[in-house]
Amino acid sequence: MVTLYRIYEMNRIPNARYAEVIGEGLRRLPQGLVARLGHVQFLCGTDPVFAGLHPYANLTDGRSFKDTAHCAYPYHLLSGDKVTTIVLPVPESPHNVVHELGHALHETIDFDTHWIKPVTKYAKTNQHEAFAEVLVAYTHYGNYDRVDEQTVQLFKDLSNTGVLL
Repeated sequence: MVTLYRIYEMNRIPNARYAEVIGEGLRRLPQGLVARLGHVQFLCGTDPVFAGLHPYANLTDGRSFKDTAHCAYPYHLLSGDKVTTIVLPVPESPHNVVHELGHALHETIDFDTHWIKPVTKYAKTNQHEAFAEVLVAYTHYGNYDRVDEQTVQLFKDLSNTGVLL
């Protein structure tokens, strides 16, 4: 079990509010998925460009990375450990944390999920957002019935192994 103490001490999390939200997001995930995501780090409460994490100022849709939650993959990072990092410039909801962890989970299976069916309007943006949103539907708010059987089986398989395939 991932403890809030471990999360708070091992990542760049400035206060208990972030730790609580991240902890709640992790509690929503099956433990096998949490184990699979054990490598992920967090950067919270700051502009990731100012902090030197990555050089990207704006998303392709014009939003700023300064105040938008996102997943930074190793190839995005400027230096350091170059480990997949969830960036939370402002405190987010557990829903947002699970969404960003969905991007990190997607990376662990080499983004090979072209068959994922979008479960929200935002999921129709692209396959990356479709995967992140379907993980949220699988773990949150009673939307489990919106997730197709192939995707449910994928999450069960990933959760059962808890390690990279």
